[in-house]
Amino acid sequence: MKKSLKHFWQYFRAKLEAFIWIAGLLLMAFMSPADSHASLCPLSATGIDFCPGCGLGQSVSYLARGNFEASFMAHPLGIFAVLVLLFRIIQIFRKPVFYY
Repeated sequence: MKKSLKHFWQYFRAKLEAFIWIAGLLLMAFMSPADSHASLCPLSATGIDFCPGCGLGQSVSYLARGNFEASFMAHPLGIFAVLVLLFRIIQIFRKPVFYY
């Protein structure tokens, strides 16, 4: 039992990045894109109107609902970002874990 628990934690640590990306994608997918929300954007907080990252979460949320046009309008790179993250998640899970 002790060895299997040790292997579980080794596996979890090796795949932690993938779990974080999955959680982030799920949170963005389930958020309501139409609601206003608090922003942690430092550019927006200082009053700068242009931010290259703002709208990315809304884009992912629209994409999860199948609204591709609204997703592209919210942020043109939203679809690309999701594809890159899915590729990275697959890459992490395909990498073998070495137990010691």
